[in-house]
Amino acid sequence: MKRGADWWFRISSLAFVLLSAAAGLRLLYPLDVRILRVAQSRPSELLDAAGVLFSVPGGLEYAGAAILALAAGLFFTGRRPLAGRLLLVFLLTGLLELAMKTWLPTVPMPPGEARAADPSFIIEVPYPFPYPSGHMLRSVILLGAVYLLWPNRPLRAAVVVVLLGIAASRVYIGVHWASDVIGGVLLGVAGLAWAFDEKHQATGISNLPET
Repeated sequence: MKRGADWWFRISSLAFVLLSAAAGLRLLYPLDVRILRVAQSRPSELLDAAGVLFSVPGGLEYAGAAILALAAGLFFTGRRPLAGRLLLVFLLTGLLELAMKTWLPTVPMPPGEARAADPSFIIEVPYPFPYPSGHMLRSVILLGAVYLLWPNRPLRAAVVVVLLGIAASRVYIGVHWASDVIGGVLLGVAGLAWAFDEKHQATGISNLPET
């Protein structure tokens, strides 16, 4: 049976809520520690450099500028509802990320685990808690929109590779638990599904995969 954007929104939202509850109760901590140990078991300068490189797309300034450029392109090509919804999703999920990193009592990352600092042109805001990963959230929204808007196989393959690299790098460089990364993915998918839902698109744009 085919399922569209509404199905993706419901499933990813429910999964995000459940994962957030488990993270807040610190039920995922033992598994997160094991994954971190495996991810950092074979460190190298090359992997450190790759981790920093893959951190770029999800940075607030980089992703923010890119989503504005994408929304502007959609606006001037007649896709104004989609442009507005993408910007709204980017803003609202960012505010939710901030609230959860401030008040959801997940286990903080040990300071000594970080292998590199994220590249940034703005002042980093210290959060008490790491859940969910903002880099992963923003990357999923931005690159996911590119994936859905342009059905080009090489481009879509590149998007998937980059997203996997970003996910792995957040854990490898020691700035997020694996659960933080998954939470960012789920929240980003829910936001994309809402933005691309045909019911809200006057132009009828919806390229979400169906199952």
